Amino acid sequence: MPVTPIVLILSRDPEVTLVSTSLQAEGITCRTASSLRELQRALGGAKGRCVGVLDAELAADPSFAADDALERLQSMPLLVLLAPDAPGDVRGGSEEYARKPVSPSVLALRIKALILTAGLALPSATPAAHAQHGPLDQADDSRGQLTVVFSVKGGSGKSTIAANLAAGMASLFSLRTLLVDANLWFGDLGVLLNLSSTRSSFDVCGTEDPDLFALPKAVVPHDSGASVLLRPPDPLSVEKIKPRNFVDAIDRYRSLYEHVIVDCAASLDELNLDLLESASRILLVVTPEMGALHNTARFLGLAERLGQSDKISLVLNRSNSGINTEDLSRMLGMPVACGVVSAGRMMLDAVNEGTTLFAMDPTRRERITQDLAAIVELVAGREQPPVQREPHRSSPLRFLRRSA
Repeated sequence: MPVTPIVLILSRDPEVTLVSTSLQAEGITCRTASSLRELQRALGGAKGRCVGVLDAELAADPSFAADDALERLQSMPLLVLLAPDAPGDVRGGSEEYARKPVSPSVLALRIKALILTAGLALPSATPAAHAQHGPLDQADDSRGQLTVVFSVKGGSGKSTIAANLAAGMASLFSLRTLLVDANLWFGDLGVLLNLSSTRSSFDVCGTEDPDLFALPKAVVPHDSGASVLLRPPDPLSVEKIKPRNFVDAIDRYRSLYEHVIVDCAASLDELNLDLLESASRILLVVTPEMGALHNTARFLGLAERLGQSDKISLVLNRSNSGINTEDLSRMLGMPVACGVVSAGRMMLDAVNEGTTLFAMDPTRRERITQDLAAIVELVAGREQPPVQREPHRSSPLRFLRRSA
């Protein structure tokens, strides 16, 4: 029986204590304290295994000096919150630290990583949460869903679909979503989303003994609300990443996020095969041309032999050109789950501006944005919320033309 963790939060900062609301909504018990007496009471009522969040500014209060309760707090797995102007690395022992200000969402991820590092289990998802997901979910898996976006051919628009899928999951449904660039050599999610950072997947899987504390620190936030794990900025560091370590890191991220979206390279190397095997769902992107169709059919044959066919959802990109949807479905022997029309100029503008279609077309008037929203619905397992649109107003000139 997994031990349910208790998070003790010692702070007077409302931005810090606010994290308890989101953690308790996920089934994680939190106790907050802003005084020595409250801390003593919280420690006395903590019956299970605990982890602590200690605001260094409060701990420096003379009333806490040399108190046994504070010493007990420091003896457990601890995340210390430092003031913005505190000196560099002031950690002591095995303490982990973060510098304020830190947003509640980032702090929640740091606390979850602390729980996992302590050898404790995160609570299982509630039955209601499972009911919201698609039919491919496994009801006994409390981790987030892992959707792998794959194509047998480069240039299929796979990365664009993955980026917009993650942005849509976060912005349309407010789901905790992580987008992962698994094209370690030539991934371009950073370019597509206008993100530049030295933080990358190398930080969490570039060593023999990956650091769980690095999980929330390695991701980069995006304006949509999604987090992004970029490919390593230095190509020379890619060779140091072992596929097994990368897949293990993704598996750990599933304990921190509701949905993990992985954009793969167009190859069947060891890393991609492991990711496809671990996936809850595989979005297989195909374009309506004979070359892509032929190799997609080969992949589907391989997936059937590997027992992965039931996880595949076929996405037809540029669906308004080339081979029509009915003929393509018949040739591949499976239905097209979603189609995405071509919108060359609009897509090119989005790529050049480093933004998503949902940001460019927030009211989802364009067909391509509606198609991408349908993919978000498929993965989320529920319908998208309605869009509030401005009422259409007729032009007086149009009325005059009709009258004439």
